Amino acid sequence: MRVYARTSAIPPGGTATYGEVAAALGDPGLSRAVGQALGRNPWPIVVPCHRVTAADGRMGGFSAPGGGATKLRLLEIEGALVPESLPLFAPRES
Repeated sequence: MRVYARTSAIPPGGTATYGEVAAALGDPGLSRAVGQALGRNPWPIVVPCHRVTAADGRMGGFSAPGGGATKLRLLEIEGALVPESLPLFAPRES
């Protein structure tokens, strides 16, 4: 529950690493336990586990349908990731 509370405090458009969440809870060595708790998150939008990423910049896992692609899309929607361009209408491929 402490992991979920801390993760819920990450604002839209923000991110934290698993290690940063663990450090905020008092033990930076528990980043794997943070990941395991978030992997069991029964409310993946209410408790925004998509805002927690791996330390090396990778997305890490995401247990909601669509996995990492969904996580990436949620972060884009929130403005945490700013692609070089987001055209209103993508060109159709021929």
